[in-house]
Amino acid sequence: MDNLKELLLNFHAPGRRYSYYPALPSWKHKFTQDEVLSSMNLKEVDLYIHLPFCENLCTFCGCNIKVTKDRSQFKDYIDLILKEWKEYQTLSNELVINSIYLGGGTPTYLNETELNYLMEGIFKNVKVSENFKGTVESDPRVDQKLQLRALANYGFKNISLGVQDLDERTLSNVNRHQHTTDIFKTINTAREENFEFINIDLIYGLPFQTKKSFENTATKILELAPTSISNYPLAKVPWQTGPQNAYGIYEPLNVSEMYDLYILADDIFHSSGFSLLGMGHYSNLQEKQFRNIMGYTTNKTVDLLGLGVSSLSNVGDILFQREKILEKYMYNPFAEVIGHRKSEKEIRLEQLFHQVTCDHIITKSSLAKVIEEESLEKLEKTFSYLTNNGLLIDDKESYAISKDGKHFLRTICQTIENFS
Repeated sequence: MDNLKELLLNFHAPGRRYSYYPALPSWKHKFTQDEVLSSMNLKEVDLYIHLPFCENLCTFCGCNIKVTKDRSQFKDYIDLILKEWKEYQTLSNELVINSIYLGGGTPTYLNETELNYLMEGIFKNVKVSENFKGTVESDPRVDQKLQLRALANYGFKNISLGVQDLDERTLSNVNRHQHTTDIFKTINTAREENFEFINIDLIYGLPFQTKKSFENTATKILELAPTSISNYPLAKVPWQTGPQNAYGIYEPLNVSEMYDLYILADDIFHSSGFSLLGMGHYSNLQEKQFRNIMGYTTNKTVDLLGLGVSSLSNVGDILFQREKILEKYMYNPFAEVIGHRKSEKEIRLEQLFHQVTCDHIITKSSLAKVIEEESLEKLEKTFSYLTNNGLLIDDKESYAISKDGKHFLRTICQTIENFS
């Protein structure tokens, strides 16, 4: 894979994941709750529900979380989520839930009674798609048999485990005291409760990770027989500077060493029958994959409605994010939200980025709709360079993204955006 390493180093650039467009930093508008509601025409929705509570802090984490052992606020928080949901339900008597994704935080930190209360409120007075997909994020350190049983009763069949690594020294350094037996136990429990789709999240670039230790992790997790794997680079995020400085004294991996770990895992996954979808996501399923903010899914994505603190919504031509500070959200969940109303061009660009990341193709007619002629000529020259490097295949009417090109979906999207 020397050629892939050379390509990765040549085209290396930090960037966004293009699961929605435009990116949050460019959002400047503030919407009132009335403006949010009047902008929507809800029929079928994918629900993202943010449950921020965790028992302990993992110092690598960049999520919006609340570390607490005080469970007394959980029901009050759920009540606010259900209050939000009821506001949206007033917009349509024919609302259909296509999917639910419980993210966090640690959703299974809530007990089965709390999850039942949440789900009962969500499913009340709505229809459910025949292809409903329910997914829950899971921390394998939590004893969660009863929680998974409760969710299975509502049709949940997908679980996403935050494994990150199997090396206990690496994990303890980031305050994650986790044993491999915890992971196998959680997977077995999930399967006993009829969960069919298992995703494993890994992080490469953690302090004290080595090629040998990460090779062991990437190989060992295949014994869990997951249906998908997400392999993310360690990300330094500005809102978690304090916790992430707690890594201690270590020599961070350079770009070349990071790609060594990435390629190592990529080889292992491919040799075990997994295909790269893009952005570090692998799957051994044959169905077509769609994509939204939560990642890839076999369900065709519809309007995304976020519930809870910091949740993102992408409905029609409007994007917005709820209050990011839990205490402020608890005080007023319907305060003004930061958001953006997409232009026609931005909607077309968003559709084009989904072509890239899901269909692995770029139709030239779609490019012509969002890029002016002079810029289009410059883009074609850049795409010619990508074609010569084996990332794209020019077949007259469109550009197909090659097997190697799937490692560079972010680069391809950035290139389109830069010329748009």
